[in-house]
Amino acid sequence: MIAKFTTDEAYYASFPSPPERLTIEWDTEAGKPIHLEWVHGSAVWFLYPNTPGCIMRETPDINYYDVNLRMTTAGYEETAYSLKGKLTVDAHRPSGATFAGIYEGTGTAWFVADGFLSYTDAS
Repeated sequence: MIAKFTTDEAYYASFPSPPERLTIEWDTEAGKPIHLEWVHGSAVWFLYPNTPGCIMRETPDINYYDVNLRMTTAGYEETAYSLKGKLTVDAHRPSGATFAGIYEGTGTAWFVADGFLSYTDAS
């Protein structure tokens, strides 16, 4: 099964800050990230190709995912930065989900996003 978290309401490091676009897509069975796009100002972040990280369903509570992504951006392709945290299904909204995490790279900062989680067959 392929899971996809999407939002136009991601916030990085401070309030108020402009909302940013974030898309994370992964294979839920393998825990393998397939696609990442985080539009942060003029920079577009994407998965670090050699070791993109993993996203694993937390057990026994299947409503949480442990997110451990390695990413990079244009001009820094040789450097892997990280986005780590939890993604949870929002039981009060159909398809709703929330991500809370920490960005680690040139510094460390918090990251939160409210969005939607969808699933499709892997075939």
